Amino acid sequence: MPRAKKTTGEGRGGARQGTPGKGYANRTDLMDDYGPGSPATEGIEAPMPAPVGPAPEDSPNLSDPTSMPDEPITAGLPIGAGPGPDRDNRLAETKNLQRWLPLIGVYLDQPETPDSVRALFRYIKGA
Repeated sequence: MPRAKKTTGEGRGGARQGTPGKGYANRTDLMDDYGPGSPATEGIEAPMPAPVGPAPEDSPNLSDPTSMPDEPITAGLPIGAGPGPDRDNRLAETKNLQRWLPLIGVYLDQPETPDSVRALFRYIKGA
């Protein structure tokens, strides 16, 4: 059943209060200036923006000229012009690991020793 409309000018929620164009008297804080130095902003530090990486225009493009014009494009490769690859020192490092084989060898006979440890032992021993 619809509600009967009141004739006193009061619609839903009662009559309008306040003056058009004026702020509400009970919310004077809405009209305050909260700029720098106001009591509301005292002690608040603005967060610094997070640093970002280099700007895209600072990174080289494929169409940019090379920064090493005297070095051949095949420098560092085992084929082509220019110096070859740096000396591979994996063999020397593997030989250096042989002094630790007695410590690893103790675990080779254990049933729970992974096959990867056994393979590592054989690889170091064979170097």
